Amino acid sequence: MTSLFINDQEVEVTPGTSILEACRQNDFDVPYFCYHPELSVAANCRMCLVEVEGWPKPAASCCTPVSEGMKVKTQTESLKKDRQMVMEYLLIHHPLDCPVCDQGGSCKLQDYALDHGASKGRYAEPKRAVVNYELGPFVNTCMTRCIHCTRCVRFADEVAGTGDIGILNRSDHMSIAGIVEEALESELSGNLPDICPVGALLDKPSHDVSRPWEMSHHKSTCTQCPNGCDIHIESRGDEVMRIRPIAGSPEPWICDRGRYVYDAFRSDARILEPAVRRDGELQSVGWDEAFDRVVSLLKDKRVGILFSPDWSVEGHTAIRMMRDTLFPDAKVAFDLHRRDMRPFAFEEGLSMTTAQIEAADQVVVLGSDLRQRLPLLMQRLRKRGHAGKPVSRIGAMNYRTNMEISNDAIIRPRDWPAVIARAMEQVRDLGKTAAGFDAWLAAVPARHEAGKILADALMAESCALLVGEEIRSDNDAAALISGLDLLMRACGHAETGSDGRNLIPEGMSAQILSSVFADVRVSAGDLFAAAGAGELDAIVVVGSDPLGDGLFPTAATAALDKVPLIQIGSIAGRIGERAEVQLPAAAYSETEGTFVNMEGRVRVATNPIRSLGQERPLWKVMMRLVQVMGGEVPVVSLDELRAAIVARVPELVGAWSATEQDKLLLAPRRNRTSSFTPSKQKHAFDLDVVSRYSMYREGMWVRASKLLSEAAMLHCLDDLLVHPDTLAEAGLQPGEMVVRSFLGETACHVGVREDVSPGVLFVSRRGVAGALSDLDVASLAGGQS
Repeated sequence: MTSLFINDQEVEVTPGTSILEACRQNDFDVPYFCYHPELSVAANCRMCLVEVEGWPKPAASCCTPVSEGMKVKTQTESLKKDRQMVMEYLLIHHPLDCPVCDQGGSCKLQDYALDHGASKGRYAEPKRAVVNYELGPFVNTCMTRCIHCTRCVRFADEVAGTGDIGILNRSDHMSIAGIVEEALESELSGNLPDICPVGALLDKPSHDVSRPWEMSHHKSTCTQCPNGCDIHIESRGDEVMRIRPIAGSPEPWICDRGRYVYDAFRSDARILEPAVRRDGELQSVGWDEAFDRVVSLLKDKRVGILFSPDWSVEGHTAIRMMRDTLFPDAKVAFDLHRRDMRPFAFEEGLSMTTAQIEAADQVVVLGSDLRQRLPLLMQRLRKRGHAGKPVSRIGAMNYRTNMEISNDAIIRPRDWPAVIARAMEQVRDLGKTAAGFDAWLAAVPARHEAGKILADALMAESCALLVGEEIRSDNDAAALISGLDLLMRACGHAETGSDGRNLIPEGMSAQILSSVFADVRVSAGDLFAAAGAGELDAIVVVGSDPLGDGLFPTAATAALDKVPLIQIGSIAGRIGERAEVQLPAAAYSETEGTFVNMEGRVRVATNPIRSLGQERPLWKVMMRLVQVMGGEVPVVSLDELRAAIVARVPELVGAWSATEQDKLLLAPRRNRTSSFTPSKQKHAFDLDVVSRYSMYREGMWVRASKLLSEAAMLHCLDDLLVHPDTLAEAGLQPGEMVVRSFLGETACHVGVREDVSPGVLFVSRRGVAGALSDLDVASLAGGQS
């Protein structure tokens, strides 16, 4: 540690720490504009000047490292004059329009002008005006207010990786501009208004709508992706105005999906009161009448239950209690993106934190579009890329990452066994093996050279394996994951403290779901098949939308043609069109609840916003259902429910203690006896189908959001994509053609991209799950030859 004196007080900091960081860590106030802890140092605002004993002139504290015995002064008469001078320069061209600026009340420039500026300006010449730029649906610009701190430029380069904001000209003609107008290409663009210290970049959806002092703040957890970010929901009355990240959280940013989904909270798609279907239309009724209809549909019937993984732990536990009490033989499903329900050697969830993944010697991404699926994890990988650390990737498409990938290979999904087998051979040749290698290799006759990328990475001292949706949704996923598990064990990456096996889950609370529902879980596809075969009399859907999301939309449609649907949830989605009864349950923003993210971090949402209608917390709806069906109600209070949760999941014993909560990190489930070898492949069609996940289209909440729907239409992909060689081999040209599969023939428009693997039919559908999402193989015909 390095010792220094700040205002005559001795402090200790890590060597290499800047003076400004040392002051911030020890609560010494030093003003600054351009500095940001997550960005590189620019040192161009000169507001953070301090005096160092023995130095002839003030030093910019943000770029000056501490040294042993250094004596620093942050408050002197000389510094007071320097800061007043800097403020005068910064305000020369500023419009001084605080009364009409959205940033007013939470503006560094405003605060520092009061603390460090002169009471009256001396500049009387004409002020410069700057052209504003259209940067898409999320960011509003007023560039005349810009003080050229360059935070936004560094954010675009270093965090977003897009480089679509830059500096034009110099001196009095300098300006910050969007290099590409109309839309920022980053899925993190909503963070720009947060990092802008003045009112130059503003949040467009809430522009000219509200003031900071009008807001109420509600701590919650975003459930829009498995990352489960800590968020502050800012509301005025019962209307959500903004969503922002919580300072000091593991992730300093949030993605646009989690930030701008809030307009869906008040959308027409919300389920705000009970409803039953009469004469083909849903009509609002009272709770008692709705439950009477539910009883008539479910009493003494064979029932299937499908729910979303994004409910709170309390909600999930209540669903299990309801199932055990009323329908002990019921089939239960919650994953719309998993076909193979055999136990995985390592189940969904991360064994490493995102910080540990960033710090690992090697990272290998297997079959995942992280930029769309987990934007903040992608940002972590981009950050490690800037530090010169390698990131390798194998998958069906060279998904855009806005970073340089060290080793990259595109393959067909049917090649995954050959990739893993090639890696096994190389690892074995280097003297590393595990029980099961021989049987696994014997089951796979082919080898694929992409396996060398995987094997080379496994030789590192620490390796993070990120297994994505291409493998998890495979028909033989259990065998593929078993092979990856053998590789990680052989190379020493499966031990406690160095476990690098990370299976990216579909949604929240994967660790809890694996424990609570392991003995009753089935595939959503199996549930729909059972309904279609007459083995079920009704389906209860709790917050899920299999018609709009996932891999089973056609199977779900066929099932709902045979059996009635009871829908419980916050938002109707496409499946609401089929519901016989709708029961409203509070959204994640409207309820107290416990959530577990993909890292295993436990987060408790408190101080929820007020419900808009008759919604009730999901656990209360479940208990009321038990009551009206004649069952014995398991719990009657939140405390009783949480006691029942601890009985099922003892690891959560400290979840509701403020002192213990941050210490909890739940590990994903391991099935050490799970060992499967790949089955012999038989493909009725020549193309492998890969369905894309789009952060702007996947999910009921997202589709109900007008803000995100607008973003989805910018730079959208063709419905279907193939490699040019795939069409050339078939004698076809891009355009309208027919997709043939076990579903029959479907007419679609097919485009081409060279970053798709040959032999792959890439289903974009602009992110919306279509009929082709049910497929894993297909072929093309028709078009212009």
